[in-house]
Amino acid sequence: MSLISGLTATAPDLASSSITIQAGLLDWTSETATSLRGVLQVVAITVAVLFVVYKAVQSKFAIGTIIVSALAAGVFIWIVFNVTSLDDTVGEDLPGSGAPQSTPSQVDPA
Repeated sequence: MSLISGLTATAPDLASSSITIQAGLLDWTSETATSLRGVLQVVAITVAVLFVVYKAVQSKFAIGTIIVSALAAGVFIWIVFNVTSLDDTVGEDLPGSGAPQSTPSQVDPA
């Protein structure tokens, strides 16, 4: 009988510790993603500049190719820096993502 009472005493401790571990993991993931965002933006800018330079050298410095590749790199950088605003804009247009509609409650006439 003491074995059963010992198990029941430790069960809430196990449940609360797993919740703490899950919350800690979520916080760590969120903090890591936030700090990684700036690094990824710098990498995106570097890749865009290198793309423009590569296309310029490949086309033997043709002005049309440089302009088009610079515009493409600019759009890429704009998307990288505005991905959250694009997500909000697109999210409003998707079906099922709007505000929940309330249904009128039925009133009992009696």
